[in-house]
Amino acid sequence: MNDADAVSALKRLGLTTYEARVFVALQKLGAGTASEVADIADVPRSQVYGAAEDLEGRGLVDVEQSNPTRYRPVGVEEARERLYRQLRSESDAAFDYLESVREEYGATEESEAIWTVRGQSNVVSRAAQLVGSAEDHVVYGTDEIGQMEPALRDALASAAEAGVDVTVVSENEDVTAVARDLGARAVSVAHQPTPDMGAERVVMVDDVAVLISVAGDDGTETAFWSRETGFAGMLSSLLEEFVADVAGEQ
Repeated sequence: MNDADAVSALKRLGLTTYEARVFVALQKLGAGTASEVADIADVPRSQVYGAAEDLEGRGLVDVEQSNPTRYRPVGVEEARERLYRQLRSESDAAFDYLESVREEYGATEESEAIWTVRGQSNVVSRAAQLVGSAEDHVVYGTDEIGQMEPALRDALASAAEAGVDVTVVSENEDVTAVARDLGARAVSVAHQPTPDMGAERVVMVDDVAVLISVAGDDGTETAFWSRETGFAGMLSSLLEEFVADVAGEQ
């Protein structure tokens, strides 16, 4: 990481560009005047004063009332805690507001909707959320051990611990071994873990929600999911029949 990377990261934590550059410069100097900061921070001296005052307001800089004025940054760990705390506070406020807006306007998911999620991390997050919503049973199918991500393993294990009937279906022995370690029922198949749909992974929850993901030509994983729709009900029935047939053969 270099100065530009650090500035970008600090901006994502809520600082402006000038604030981030001044703060990085002060960490290098230990303490300094506006002129000294401007010399190494790529910030006009006239802008250093405002950025330093804003940093003081955030509790990240101490100001010495001298002539000229000198600025000293707080330690790195203290800065980390302050920025994390401020970001968490602002995030909580924003999400509290979004929740109140959702309740006020009565936003609900559209019936008969099929939603799309792109990118592996987003697909994993949605799959784990669906598994976490299970009350009775879950079926998860994949042939790739790499698609037994930590977040998904945690969701499957938590569901099993909560008394949900969790079944993992795969032709990969590494996947079924992990499933057993998680407390799930493992069902081995000779071919694909689902009817031939070209799927990367499949999730079925309580006969009311399904998720199916596929890999694009560029390798990007895209999932289609639905809850409490005719589409979800139909696929759930197919998957349950398939799992029952395979399990009955073992």
